[in-house]
Amino acid sequence: MKLLIALLAAFFIALPASAADVVMGAGFELVFEPSELTVPAGEIITFTNEGLPPHNVIVENHPEFSHDGLAFAPGESFTIAIDQPGDYNFWCDPHKGAGMTGVIHVN
Repeated sequence: MKLLIALLAAFFIALPASAADVVMGAGFELVFEPSELTVPAGEIITFTNEGLPPHNVIVENHPEFSHDGLAFAPGESFTIAIDQPGDYNFWCDPHKGAGMTGVIHVN
Protein backbone atom coordinates (compact mmCIF):
# COMPACT_ATOMS: atom_id res chain seq x y z
CA MET A 1 0.00 0.00 0.00
CA LYS A 2 2.86 2.39 0.82
CA LEU A 3 4.36 1.71 -2.60
CA LEU A 4 1.06 2.64 -4.29
CA ILE A 5 0.84 5.89 -2.33
CA ALA A 6 4.47 6.70 -3.17
CA LEU A 7 3.85 6.05 -6.87
CA LEU A 8 0.74 8.24 -6.90
CA ALA A 9 2.57 11.03 -5.07
CA ALA A 10 5.46 10.86 -7.56
CA PHE A 11 3.02 11.03 -10.46
CA PHE A 12 1.38 14.20 -9.17
CA ILE A 13 4.67 15.85 -8.24
CA ALA A 14 6.06 15.19 -11.73
CA LEU A 15 3.15 16.84 -13.55
CA PRO A 16 4.15 19.93 -15.55
CA ALA A 17 2.87 23.35 -14.56
CA SER A 18 -0.64 24.07 -15.75
CA ALA A 19 -1.19 26.62 -18.48
CA ALA A 20 -3.62 29.38 -19.38
CA ASP A 21 -4.24 30.83 -22.84
CA VAL A 22 -5.00 34.44 -23.75
CA VAL A 23 -5.75 35.58 -27.31
CA MET A 24 -4.48 39.01 -28.34
CA GLY A 25 -6.66 40.74 -30.93
CA ALA A 26 -9.45 38.19 -30.47
CA GLY A 27 -12.11 38.48 -33.16
CA PHE A 28 -9.83 41.02 -34.86
CA GLU A 29 -10.71 43.51 -32.11
CA LEU A 30 -8.26 45.38 -29.87
CA VAL A 31 -8.90 43.11 -26.87
CA PHE A 32 -7.42 40.32 -24.80
CA GLU A 33 -9.64 37.25 -24.48
CA PRO A 34 -10.04 36.65 -21.64
CA SER A 35 -9.16 40.07 -20.29
CA GLU A 36 -9.41 38.85 -16.70
CA LEU A 37 -8.05 35.53 -15.49
CA THR A 38 -7.18 33.82 -12.24
CA VAL A 39 -4.18 31.49 -12.12
CA PRO A 40 -2.08 29.79 -9.49
CA ALA A 41 1.39 31.25 -8.84
CA GLY A 42 3.88 30.08 -11.44
CA GLU A 43 1.30 29.03 -14.02
CA ILE A 44 2.44 29.49 -17.60
CA ILE A 45 0.26 31.99 -19.46
CA THR A 46 0.47 31.86 -23.25
CA PHE A 47 -0.47 34.98 -25.21
CA THR A 48 -1.23 34.32 -28.88
CA ASN A 49 -1.75 36.95 -31.58
CA GLU A 50 -4.96 36.43 -33.55
CA GLY A 51 -5.04 39.64 -35.51
CA LEU A 52 -4.64 43.40 -35.78
CA PRO A 53 -0.95 43.33 -34.82
CA PRO A 54 1.38 44.29 -33.29
CA HIS A 55 0.70 43.24 -29.69
CA ASN A 56 2.70 42.77 -26.53
CA VAL A 57 2.03 42.49 -22.79
CA ILE A 58 3.23 45.02 -20.26
CA VAL A 59 2.56 44.13 -16.62
CA GLU A 60 2.20 47.30 -14.57
CA ASN A 61 5.23 47.91 -12.34
CA HIS A 62 6.67 44.49 -13.19
CA PRO A 63 9.08 44.50 -16.12
CA GLU A 64 10.27 41.05 -15.00
CA PHE A 65 6.85 39.62 -15.94
CA SER A 66 6.31 41.77 -19.06
CA HIS A 67 6.94 40.82 -22.67
CA ASP A 68 7.72 44.04 -24.50
CA GLY A 69 8.65 42.38 -27.79
CA LEU A 70 5.92 42.76 -30.39
CA ALA A 71 4.00 39.83 -31.92
CA PHE A 72 3.32 40.78 -35.55
CA ALA A 73 2.20 37.56 -37.28
CA PRO A 74 -1.08 35.77 -36.59
CA GLY A 75 -0.33 32.71 -34.49
CA GLU A 76 2.83 34.21 -33.01
CA SER A 77 2.89 33.65 -29.25
CA PHE A 78 4.93 34.08 -26.11
CA THR A 79 4.61 33.01 -22.49
CA ILE A 80 4.91 34.62 -19.09
CA ALA A 81 4.69 33.17 -15.60
CA ILE A 82 4.00 35.22 -12.48
CA ASP A 83 5.28 33.50 -9.37
CA GLN A 84 4.07 36.00 -6.75
CA PRO A 85 0.43 36.10 -5.55
CA GLY A 86 -1.44 39.35 -6.21
CA ASP A 87 -3.45 41.24 -8.80
CA TYR A 88 -1.55 42.35 -11.91
CA ASN A 89 -2.87 44.91 -14.38
CA PHE A 90 -1.56 44.43 -17.91
CA TRP A 91 -1.97 46.02 -21.33
CA CYS A 92 -0.82 45.97 -24.92
CA ASP A 93 1.53 48.95 -25.18
CA PRO A 94 0.54 49.99 -28.74
CA HIS A 95 -3.20 49.64 -27.96
CA LYS A 96 -3.56 50.62 -24.30
CA GLY A 97 -5.27 53.87 -25.32
CA ALA A 98 -7.84 51.84 -27.27
CA GLY A 99 -8.70 49.85 -24.13
CA MET A 100 -6.62 46.70 -24.73
CA THR A 101 -6.07 46.01 -21.03
CA GLY A 102 -6.65 43.24 -18.52
CA VAL A 103 -5.93 41.86 -15.07
CA ILE A 104 -4.35 38.63 -13.88
CA HIS A 105 -5.25 37.43 -10.38
CA VAL A 106 -2.50 35.16 -9.06
CA ASN A 107 -3.26 32.90 -6.10
